[in-house]
Amino acid sequence: YLKNQKNDELIFELKIEGITNEKILSAIKKVPRELFVEQHLIKKAYQNNALSTDCGQTVSQPYVVAYMISCLNLKKTDKILEIGTGTGWQTAILSHLCKEVFTIERFNVLLNKAKKNIAKLNIKNVKYKLGNGIKGWKQKFLFDAIVISATSDNIPEKLLENLKLNGRLIMPKKYHTGNQKLLLINKKNENHFDEEELLDVK
Repeated sequence: YLKNQKNDELIFELKIEGITNEKILSAIKKVPRELFVEQHLIKKAYQNNALSTDCGQTVSQPYVVAYMISCLNLKKTDKILEIGTGTGWQTAILSHLCKEVFTIERFNVLLNKAKKNIAKLNIKNVKYKLGNGIKGWKQKFLFDAIVISATSDNIPEKLLENLKLNGRLIMPKKYHTGNQKLLLINKKNENHFDEEELLDVK
């Protein structure tokens, strides 16, 4: 019961911060975040903060995850590529919002955790790959949306090739000034991409 109450408090906080998409809020509600955080951080599982995990990585801040997903305008029929599975929290949320999630993680420790966590929730529409996400999934595969969890200095070319026409990619981009912003990219055709800078992140 307490978990549900804490999750409700998190949902309420996300609404106050401007996340209004009911589908996303409902997906977050279905995924118990305490499954995805380190044992000693379980008390903090429903705080609106990033939490550290293995391999120097983090379980992303709920607001940023919800915001990034909301920018992608996902449909139930979509296939999405996630770069940076981590412990699988965002992966599990995405699984409730689209047809299939393809997710790539470079740390085996994290990928195995994610697989176990997601299996506990009986989620069946996720495909996993160990590797460097910058290289994309595979040549001829196209996605409706791509979400990149880790900051990068540049927009990975390969991933733009993996995007369908009118597909969207969202990522935190690092600028030479040292600050980071979320970048939303919309593929208009093979050579034309609309870029939009969104909020500052860290």
